[in-house]
Amino acid sequence: MMDFKRPATPPPLGDALPAPSTPGGPLPKTVIPPSPGGPRFGSLAPTLKRSAKLQAVTDAAKRSLTVGVKKPMFKAARASLDILKVNNKAAEEKKKIGLLDLPGEIRNIIYSFTHSNKKQALLVHRPRLASLRPRTKLDRTRPLRSDLAEKEQAKVVPIPDTDSSSISRGGKRRRESPTLCRETNRPFFGLTQVCRQLRTEFRPLYMLNQEIGLDLGEVVKYLKTCYYDALQHLNVLSPYEDRKVDMPFTGNFTIAIGDKIRKFEMATDGVDVFPFLSIWANSYKIEAGFGRYVNAPYDATGDGEAKDLYRLFGRVVQQNRQCSGMNPAWRAILRARSLAAVRIHRKPASRAAAPLASSLVASRPYIHIIFRRDAAESWMDREMSMIPLGWLEKRGFGNMEYFEVKVGVESA
Repeated sequence: MMDFKRPATPPPLGDALPAPSTPGGPLPKTVIPPSPGGPRFGSLAPTLKRSAKLQAVTDAAKRSLTVGVKKPMFKAARASLDILKVNNKAAEEKKKIGLLDLPGEIRNIIYSFTHSNKKQALLVHRPRLASLRPRTKLDRTRPLRSDLAEKEQAKVVPIPDTDSSSISRGGKRRRESPTLCRETNRPFFGLTQVCRQLRTEFRPLYMLNQEIGLDLGEVVKYLKTCYYDALQHLNVLSPYEDRKVDMPFTGNFTIAIGDKIRKFEMATDGVDVFPFLSIWANSYKIEAGFGRYVNAPYDATGDGEAKDLYRLFGRVVQQNRQCSGMNPAWRAILRARSLAAVRIHRKPASRAAAPLASSLVASRPYIHIIFRRDAAESWMDREMSMIPLGWLEKRGFGNMEYFEVKVGVESA
């Protein structure tokens, strides 16, 4: 008989694979390679390090993360989360560039684009009925024509042939067309109300295009309201010969002359317009002129009163309704603040035709230019002095059509 022997298991070789690990048990030991920056020969010896124990996440554990009542967050964790959100929001805002973040030169270019739109409404200071002058108490309670026209313009314009509809109270559908709002006649006005910096930068440029209508008798009141700090600027101005910077005022004004002369215009002192002339001559850029309250066609070429009043701004209205250049002598008088008053007498008191005559003769309307005593010339000895020949022509008051010009010095 043959002798059968059970085969023996050979011993494990040196390069044999290790036995498989038991599921759920510890993982085999891992050999950590030497560090690249460590000693070359000392690190060749293998070092042993036990790896982290893997834990399988069960279905019950996963379910516990999504169901149940969440525990309230601690105050410290909530505060840190709020701080993180604030920091992230601040970082996002830093990335945005606003108008005020741009250089001043670029902002001026943006402001200049607003001048391309010439459509601008005329703002009337204290508008009144018809000729803009109050007559009776009943007239002051009636609505103005401008108010009625504004209400008509404010009505929206319907667009026909639309499919939009709405349900009325009875449940029936009724067709309702969308509306189109009218465009504003004061574009870019909102930029003057955004913030103090934009108002300071943009408002002077905006006021150059914004024409404002004033009544001749309301000029001084308007200046006290809207240019209340003008007197402070005037007091600190340097002499006009050495002046480099004028007052930072801009504007575009039309001073209206009424057809009917009011009681205060017939007063002994007349209407003093020197405060307005002083601000006009010493400001950065203020454009001004005279006009009429008109409803019928108006012939400006034949209006000698308005044309003569333009002489107060140093200009002469020519036949083609164009203004001449600025008179330097008259402008120098205004910039030097040599005057005490410039009074307009549209209807002065009547005077006697002769010392013993009983009849009265209407005096011609005149403009009274009154100098301060420290700036008066040698020939100015009283309020109505004898004017030397050629003095008025040199200062732009020659060949007046409607007014007479009188010059003098203020009373002591």
